[in-house]
Amino acid sequence: MIASLALVLIGFSIVAAPLLLIAYLVFLRDMGKSRLGYVACIALLLAMTGLQVYHWAFLQVGLEPFEHRAYALLQLVTPPAFFFFSREVLVAGSTRSPWHILHLVPLAAGPFLPLSWIPLLAFIQGAGYSIWFALFVSGLRRHVHRYLFELFFFCYFAALAITMLVLATASKVLGNEVFYLAYALFTGASFVLVTAAMIWFPEILDDMSDAARLAYASSTLNKVNVEAMLTALDRAMTEDRLFENENLSLAMLADTIGLSPHQLSELVNSHFGYGFSRYVREHRVAAAKRLLLEDESASVLAVGLATGFRSQSNFYAAFRELTGMSPGHWRKRRARH
Repeated sequence: MIASLALVLIGFSIVAAPLLLIAYLVFLRDMGKSRLGYVACIALLLAMTGLQVYHWAFLQVGLEPFEHRAYALLQLVTPPAFFFFSREVLVAGSTRSPWHILHLVPLAAGPFLPLSWIPLLAFIQGAGYSIWFALFVSGLRRHVHRYLFELFFFCYFAALAITMLVLATASKVLGNEVFYLAYALFTGASFVLVTAAMIWFPEILDDMSDAARLAYASSTLNKVNVEAMLTALDRAMTEDRLFENENLSLAMLADTIGLSPHQLSELVNSHFGYGFSRYVREHRVAAAKRLLLEDESASVLAVGLATGFRSQSNFYAAFRELTGMSPGHWRKRRARH
């Protein structure tokens, strides 16, 4: 039973990895993505997929992954890739220190280390990163009063790493099969959670990046007439209805009102308490509500596209996030009153 579930999750991981990569590379346009972020994302997904392929080979043909140095090296790729990718999301545009290359030391030493050492080293490193990022996101919650869901992710990854560290240490007693099954299940569950988050909360990475800039960066609004900029911002969204442009970006709106992207991000966060992506979704959903009631013949899809959403799934996710129900259900409830 457990082995069958592991095989299902392995299959899901292998299918989900390229889809998540495409989502990050193509659809998350408003994030301050960097070359390092791209490389780290690709390395992380490839390493996790490679590990799952080894787990599949163990379950299907009896291959022993611990005997293969490539399996060990994939374990060492995952922690620094996770660190650099998460850091680029949370503190995009921050100064990179030459000391950051030290995060790659375990990976560089991997070809020369005893194979039995590598799982322990990898999971110690991974647990340390996950705990650090959990503390970081906890700091965001103190500033912006949300991100409990995101905090859960980093706590989950920390628990994963600590559990696998214990299993790796006890593998001589429990047997390698327990380690491989647990690793396959945890990794597969990670892919399920991340995929679900991207479907239900497609702007999650954008929102976290915006909040991190607000919480940990110095103010960029010291010489800005905040009231005048808020008026210009409101005019751009309510009179010019820029939110109807599905390609509206932070940079585009900032240029329209005469601010830099960082200044606009801070203006929105500090005044409204949430990030740019959420701010745009608020306007789009508000406009969609009006259109749903004013034009009863318009389909839900037509309303979503008319108010700036790229697809019906994005519209449903945003509408449900802000109202707690689907657009169709909301329209029916309001029509009865």
